[in-house]
Amino acid sequence: MIRTWMKRLAIGMWMAAGVGCLDSGGGGDGGGGGSGQDIGDNDPNRVVAIGDSITEGICRPDGTPYPARLAGLSGKNVINQGRCDERTSSGAGRIGGVLNQYKPGTIVILYGTNDALDGRSTDAVINSLRSMCNAAIANKTIPLLGTCLPIYGGRSAANSRVQAYNDAIRSLARELGIRVVDFNKEFGNERSLIQPDGVHPSNAGLQVMAFAVNDRLPK
Repeated sequence: MIRTWMKRLAIGMWMAAGVGCLDSGGGGDGGGGGSGQDIGDNDPNRVVAIGDSITEGICRPDGTPYPARLAGLSGKNVINQGRCDERTSSGAGRIGGVLNQYKPGTIVILYGTNDALDGRSTDAVINSLRSMCNAAIANKTIPLLGTCLPIYGGRSAANSRVQAYNDAIRSLARELGIRVVDFNKEFGNERSLIQPDGVHPSNAGLQVMAFAVNDRLPK
């Protein structure tokens, strides 16, 4: 998919200077949707993005975080629930409260980078991601499960774990019948999409992420 990212940037970089989103909830208008899936009394126009600093975007900034860009692309109310330095186990511990508070029609789940840097086992990471996906499904919220970004520089040895996680993430999505946002494939080997720290997405990378998620949102 590396061949698609330049086209995405050419179409969308005008948004990079700043696009609004709601970071702490707020009302959607309750319209839209159309995925055909029963989402109960959740708001089809509300999307939560949950994850670590790659989602939160403020503790390692290089432009507008991807959830805000997604709001501009999709026209939906996108709530940024990323937390710097969070691991999958912590995400699994708080997703229930997030779902209860915001009642989103869709939730984007993106974790694993910090776990890879810590050397956590694939089984441990996938068990936490499975718990998060099952919590969303039980809540009638549509989960989109993201793969981990590539890692460069002095910490690139963690890429062996990233690859193992991503293979397992794709398998988990097939098992549960949910959609994957394959960020790793979108980024390919394009170094410019990651900041000099080797871990966090650059301004261009954040735009690619927003397009990738928008492509996978229920229509």
